[in-house]
Amino acid sequence: MIDKILIHTCCADCLIHLIEALEEEKQIGNSTKISLYFYNPNIHPKTEYMERLHAVKLVINEKYADRDIKLVVPDYKPQEYFESIVGKEKRCIGCWELRLTKTFEYAKEKGLKYVSSTLLGSHYQDKEAIEKIAKELEDNDTKLVYPLKEHDHSINRGFYKQNFCGCCYSLNEKLYDKYVKKSQS
Repeated sequence: MIDKILIHTCCADCLIHLIEALEEEKQIGNSTKISLYFYNPNIHPKTEYMERLHAVKLVINEKYADRDIKLVVPDYKPQEYFESIVGKEKRCIGCWELRLTKTFEYAKEKGLKYVSSTLLGSHYQDKEAIEKIAKELEDNDTKLVYPLKEHDHSINRGFYKQNFCGCCYSLNEKLYDKYVKKSQS
């Protein structure tokens, strides 16, 4: 069982589902020291970023109050996100590469051997592409940890749950579907 892990975290609901899945598979346990890395320069607008961060803090303080969980929040710099997607055929690839690279770099800097990400459990994301990117970032010092099978965690645990991946593009797509497509039907 893993004694310490760094989890890139983008939202509360996906965090709960990832921790539960890793616990069900006995990859982590109640005594595992968890560091959460809330690095998400893609989230737009800043109010959405703050809402998600607030929800993660609530999860730590309410659901996991008895656990050893540390929250790391790098500065919010949306410019890093926009720079990461320039020239990419698919903007999501640049976004995932940026956030996972920063997560693995932080893990190496802090001597944390195991890394995971809530991106691997979100139904808004391409799990196979994210896994591939993370596997390319692995080395002798840092290893990717993720649920090995699908887990049914469809229930919302009462914390803030968003309905888009986070970036301004996905927000626009969600609003377009909601208002424009709906009015055309």
